[in-house]
Amino acid sequence: MCLGISISLVMTSLKSSLTHRRQTNHLHRVEQTDWLLEAGLVRAHRQLREDDAYTGETWSVSEAIRGDEPAEIEIEVTRDDASEDSLTIHVIARLGQQDPENPRRIQRSNTWQIASEL
Repeated sequence: MCLGISISLVMTSLKSSLTHRRQTNHLHRVEQTDWLLEAGLVRAHRQLREDDAYTGETWSVSEAIRGDEPAEIEIEVTRDDASEDSLTIHVIARLGQQDPENPRRIQRSNTWQIASEL
């Protein structure tokens, strides 16, 4: 009886530990994707300073990420027709395999409106 209770407690503790580890890993990956998103904005800003005609790119950053996960940043720059002084920068950051059956893939996006005079 005591052995059964002990095994049950150990298994519950192990399950709790594994769940916590998965959640921590997921939060780390979400934060990493947010950093990629910010890096996309910084790159767009830098590219626009060097070239006014820059419209965006898909930037593969897998080499910079620890682990085996592919990572890419998609940048799109558009000029607003209504205002010549304004640019819209849309960035999508993706971390993980592009597989419909992969629930671990994380994608974040954001759009910034900035003045075109960089």
